[in-house]
Amino acid sequence: MKEWIVKLNTIDGGAAEALRVIEHFDTLVDQRCSALAMLRAAALLADCPVGLDDPERGLRVGVDAAGRTMTELDAGSTSRQIERFEDITVWLDRQGPAWPLDHLVLERFARSLHAVKKPRDTNPSVAATRIACDPDASPADRDNALRRLGLGSTITVVASHLADAQRMPRGLVFDEQQIHLFPEALTDKMIPVDLAAGIHTCAGAQVHREWQYAVTALRIAVDLTTGKPTHVRYDELGSIATIVENIDADTAARSPDVRRVIELQSERPWVIPTLEALLGHSSIRETARLQNLHHSTMRQRISWLERQLGYPLLSSSGCARISSTLALWRITMAAQRPHRKVPAMAASCR
Repeated sequence: MKEWIVKLNTIDGGAAEALRVIEHFDTLVDQRCSALAMLRAAALLADCPVGLDDPERGLRVGVDAAGRTMTELDAGSTSRQIERFEDITVWLDRQGPAWPLDHLVLERFARSLHAVKKPRDTNPSVAATRIACDPDASPADRDNALRRLGLGSTITVVASHLADAQRMPRGLVFDEQQIHLFPEALTDKMIPVDLAAGIHTCAGAQVHREWQYAVTALRIAVDLTTGKPTHVRYDELGSIATIVENIDADTAARSPDVRRVIELQSERPWVIPTLEALLGHSSIRETARLQNLHHSTMRQRISWLERQLGYPLLSSSGCARISSTLALWRITMAAQRPHRKVPAMAASCR
């Protein structure tokens, strides 16, 4: 294939580009890459937003030209291009006239998705969860789905990482998360305490609108004191939820304040816990007592941090800066953790 591309490039650049698209998707199929990896590859090739809808996989997701997950899938351009293969639908939203290879990208994308498709998941709880979370399902169908799941009028949505799938019951796959619907009152046996989870409690009739709140909470599910996975409830985030919903991990990681505290944390493991403790307590003595430190030691740590960070920690502006920095730090760390145990080949296909 590569030899043909080189030859065609000297004769017909368009034909060579077409072969490159075909070879790219063929490689993804050979590597058995995920649907999400193919989605992001299609977006990068087309250099515009791309989406897919696969009812059997339980996937309806779109990404922008940079491969970032989009929350609004139906707000596409008037010139949306759509391709269907079997029961898979893919589309791209290009502002302006179509590119010559748009149809080829969509056609190869749809066929590649089908080529790596696993047999239909007939798990009844997954099917019921899909209907309950589907905004296009009728209220009667959603009510029936919730009854099949044995759930009442109030439910708890739990989002966990697909990387942790073996530690949770089978759930509805969305992007790289699993979605589960549980009774309102969760028990410790339902979610392992050391597993990252986003949690949101809502009325069953509203789950199709609010299940993504659990995904938002999952995006910040790292403990400030230990740096380990934790459970986060969306309702406890307050205005932090707005930050999480609008700032992705790459943007958060580029923040100078975040980069600086990560550097300091590598030198002094107490940096993040100390900053978090300062926000949560009214006095240095109280903070020191709860950290099992003498207050003079706490004062020394604060002085050192102020020199390193370049601003007074105990001022109102300093507290606001600490708060936003820690929120961005959690977004950054929570995004890194699910991929730490992924094998090299699998990581390259995500």
